[in-house]
Amino acid sequence: MLIRKGVKPVFAYFDNYPLCDQSAEGIAIETAKRVCAFHGVAGANFYTIPHSPDLEKIVTRCPEKYSCIISRRLMFRIAEKIARHENCEAIVTGDAMGQKASQTLQNITATDCVMQELAVLRPLVAMNKQEIERHAKYIGTFEISIRPGVATCGVPTRNPSTSAKRMMLEEVEERLDLQSMINNAFNNAHIIRL
Repeated sequence: MLIRKGVKPVFAYFDNYPLCDQSAEGIAIETAKRVCAFHGVAGANFYTIPHSPDLEKIVTRCPEKYSCIISRRLMFRIAEKIARHENCEAIVTGDAMGQKASQTLQNITATDCVMQELAVLRPLVAMNKQEIERHAKYIGTFEISIRPGVATCGVPTRNPSTSAKRMMLEEVEERLDLQSMINNAFNNAHIIRL
């Protein structure tokens, strides 16, 4: 939706293998290629960031109910580092309000507050699942998105927090060396040109 408005995309995919199916990365790349082809975009960068080592640290050092939101906060920090490197002006996600535990208003707010310089844009935020599927069918990504192996979070959380508080998350994150995790993820990212 933002590409239609003239935004040139840079893609970031957080690879949770071996915590998820190995085919997930290929599916993500194919989806990004399809989006670019539909909108006539050439030469977009696609970053694959190894995320399973970070997930393992999060799961072993943090309370289970916060693991998903802490993972997302870390991904946003890494995405911001990539965005600054690429001279991007914002982070764009496919979040839709209430679709997942991480997408409640409280958790979206608790995630966005980690951003230091960039805004987070969510063009799908008010759409329901049927509207998103209709749009995906229109641009040709729906069939790709329902294939076996589509990426999952990789964090086995039975009762994820749906109303995380910023101060509590900051306290829990003290158990992690966030700056080292961000730098390692950025330095080990694999980049392909679509």
